[in-house]
Amino acid sequence: MDIIEIVGLKHRYPDGRTSLDQIDLTIARGSFVVLAGANGAGKSTLLKHCNGLLTPLAGTVRVCGVSVMQDPLHARRTVGMVFQDADSQIVGETVYDDAAFGPENLNWPADRIKESALRALQLVGLATMPDRSPHLLSGGEKRRLAIAGVLAMEPEVIVLDEPFANLDYDGVRRILAQLVALHASGKTIVVCVHDLEKVLAHAGRLIIMREGRIVADGPPESVVLEAESHGVRIPAAVRLGGTVESWLR
Repeated sequence: MDIIEIVGLKHRYPDGRTSLDQIDLTIARGSFVVLAGANGAGKSTLLKHCNGLLTPLAGTVRVCGVSVMQDPLHARRTVGMVFQDADSQIVGETVYDDAAFGPENLNWPADRIKESALRALQLVGLATMPDRSPHLLSGGEKRRLAIAGVLAMEPEVIVLDEPFANLDYDGVRRILAQLVALHASGKTIVVCVHDLEKVLAHAGRLIIMREGRIVADGPPESVVLEAESHGVRIPAAVRLGGTVESWLR
């Protein structure tokens, strides 16, 4: 069953340039999807239509069968988005306050807010520092806190825009482990990247965008070799002569 349905989606930048051109796309419930493309391909713009952060020039976006334009609050409850700049998403004075911010704005009962916020912090490995100021966290910890803030709202779909940007090896490993665990728990995962190395082996589908269009879409082993022709670096093991199938195993 598809949880996101996009038909004929078009969008323009304020200066009149086309950012999305006739996008048709469905995302199956429970899938793990990698959305790749060079900078400016339209990846982030596309994702922001899935929870009503942007309004289309034409076309429709539905989440669980409900139009995003008609009910953006439903979309934002269903599709949680973690932005590339974690600092822009952190608003609380403490780690706990930040994790609880989303549920508080959903007007949940106090007990449910506390339970969900603490569970989210536990999932991302920040449960031991609920009273710490977010501004004292490392870059990787801030990224994990941003993810916790989304998880606390219990969305069905988790969208992450360049989640590995500017992270060291340990930070990448922790974020990737969380994504794999969330997918195993039944969440639908969509990861937006321009570098396939870190995440593709865990995905069941690879979508490549270029100049506002989807130019390739399918199982990673069928699509990855097209990536470099669209400005996306393929994994080093494949570039050096390894088979796609052996790398993906």
